[in-house]
Amino acid sequence: MPTIKAAVMQTVTRLILIAFLSIPLNVYAVDPIKILTYTDYPPYLYHQDGQQTGLYMRIVDLTLEAIDQPYTVETLPIKRGLYRAAAGDGIVVGIIRTEERKENLDFSQPFYQERISVFFNQPQESLIKTVDKLDGLTIGKMLGWSYGPKFDRAKENNRFSTKDSELESNFYMLAKGRLDAVIHTELSTYYILNKLGLLDAVFLGSEPLDLGDICFAVKKGTRKNLLARINQKLNEPSHMREINKLIESYKN
Repeated sequence: MPTIKAAVMQTVTRLILIAFLSIPLNVYAVDPIKILTYTDYPPYLYHQDGQQTGLYMRIVDLTLEAIDQPYTVETLPIKRGLYRAAAGDGIVVGIIRTEERKENLDFSQPFYQERISVFFNQPQESLIKTVDKLDGLTIGKMLGWSYGPKFDRAKENNRFSTKDSELESNFYMLAKGRLDAVIHTELSTYYILNKLGLLDAVFLGSEPLDLGDICFAVKKGTRKNLLARINQKLNEPSHMREINKLIESYKN
């Protein structure tokens, strides 16, 4: 027959076990993940008041908060971020999914699609529809960026020349006639042109030459559970409605 002390200990143990089992799973500590991001890409990613912000960061906030996933943020150049993610040191966000990158990275499903177009310093009679029309031009682009497989392949084949520079410098040089064209995403271009006062000096010159799928990406073969949780959330219509509200707010 158990002693009073033993009976009390058994009761306390049961109460502790019941209390433990009644705690919701989502309150248990989850190790934070490291988010790798880049900047100088407004309104998608940029620094403001010492903080990394922009449309993509707000989508990251919304999605990771919805799956109860804590995270830290490290900002660094896009090429270094891709390298670090491929080495397993963090999860890179806000990048275009390409066949080349898929060799080293696994991607979430897209949460946004960028319109990649070409801009000139004179209005065009008709918008360019294919990369073939860029032959022989000198085109400003950003270092380390992919602008879709057709453009990237034409660049490798020396169909045109490119100059890598910061975004604002590219558009200043285009306005001054020191570049023939600049390739960039439409929403970001109009944001920059408005900021620089160049809306009357730079003009859309093409239909989208590519539509870039923007995703989370991790080292190939890793973080499968995390990607599954992210994809499950991105598949929820209610969550995508929240993301689309954010996207629309940046178009105004």
